[in-house]
Amino acid sequence: MVFLHGWGVDSQTWLSLFDLLKNFPYVLYFVDLPGFGQSQTPAKDFYLDDYVNVVENFIKKLNLKNIVLFGHSFGGRITIKLAAKNPDYLEKVVLVDSAGIYHHSQVKTFKLLIALIIRPIFQFSFMQTFRQKIYQLTGNEEYLAIPALSKTFSHIVSEDLTSYLSKIKLPTLIIWGDKDDNEASTIADAQLMKKSIKNSKLEILKEAGHFSFLDQPKEFVKALTDFI
Repeated sequence: MVFLHGWGVDSQTWLSLFDLLKNFPYVLYFVDLPGFGQSQTPAKDFYLDDYVNVVENFIKKLNLKNIVLFGHSFGGRITIKLAAKNPDYLEKVVLVDSAGIYHHSQVKTFKLLIALIIRPIFQFSFMQTFRQKIYQLTGNEEYLAIPALSKTFSHIVSEDLTSYLSKIKLPTLIIWGDKDDNEASTIADAQLMKKSIKNSKLEILKEAGHFSFLDQPKEFVKALTDFI
């Protein structure tokens, strides 16, 4: 099992479920993607394909086979694009509150532009509190935590992966929190993924948000057990 985390976090989010996952008949690999956790920040701006290549090279270097690939949020983007290749080393796919569907929204575009424009302005320490408020208002607080990756983030969210979904032939489990209010991963997105990926199953976890596997870990593992 290979676990890919979301934007702004690292492998520790998945590691918190280790005690519930360790009994599965798989070796567990918790990956820190470039720019997060113990991995170095890329020397250049990354695109989604760069992250896909990193994960693919990791898998090939370790000669991993029969992989169940997990992707949460941003990690789901990587998972979708990699799974669409249907490589023989993948066995199954698990998408958790996954991003990847581009929303043609003027409001979202405005938020993104505001975050990119104002980031260079508020660099001084005495402006940090005000800067924090601005980011909260624009809905792009992720930029605040990782300013070095702001252009990379812009590249990532600009890519629509809808056309890749129908290319995925592997058994796919889609898990979503019914309270997920992240604009990049709506319930409608989950339903579109279910419709587009023929060999897929959708599980909605009640009283769970964008980190559904942390909000309802036992229900998450139950859904996973039924799938595996």
